[in-house]
Amino acid sequence: MRLTKADKWLTGALLAAAAGGIALNMLLLSGVGAQEARVYKEGKLVQTIRLRPGYHEELRLGGQERYNLIVADNGRVRIAEADCPDQVCVRTGWVSLAPQQIVCLPYRVVIKVVSSEPPDVDDITK
Repeated sequence: MRLTKADKWLTGALLAAAAGGIALNMLLLSGVGAQEARVYKEGKLVQTIRLRPGYHEELRLGGQERYNLIVADNGRVRIAEADCPDQVCVRTGWVSLAPQQIVCLPYRVVIKVVSSEPPDVDDITK
């Protein structure tokens, strides 16, 4: 079976429409609400970090010993370094969507990602 010129044009138009729909969804619909990370130490809010593209911030909690190095970069946050024995908080990696969080139990540090928009079921399951 041979494709005609019209078949090729129709296939190209459908692929372009699909790609445009995907791009529109990624640009406009994902992350509609303002995201921020709230850093708590021993249950008290220490700092709020805006999570936005192109933004970089580092925050060190603690002293030379018993410390956490928190890094926010390009709309996501993580604990880059910690001297706690288990390193679970460091291995958690990057988080960027509400209601994700990072917890360092030995030093009682919690980082919660929150959004100004109400949570959507699809956002939670991503």
